[in-house]
Amino acid sequence: MIGSLYSGDRHFLTPSDLEFLQVIFDEEIGIRGLKRDCEEAADLAARLIQLFQSGVTQADALRQMLKPAA
Repeated sequence: MIGSLYSGDRHFLTPSDLEFLQVIFDEEIGIRGLKRDCEEAADLAARLIQLFQSGVTQADALRQMLKPAA
């Protein structure tokens, strides 16, 4: 089991993962003009974590996938 922690298992988040995701989250709520504690921001955070844990780990790809549908 320990080996799987270092082979791409994204079911847990490391401190560096959280720092990375925090930067993207802060940028995205700023772009949208959201307050950190609103429901839409919570939904955005959940989506960001879900994408990351599903294997989307590049910042540009995450930002693209978080863009609202036109």
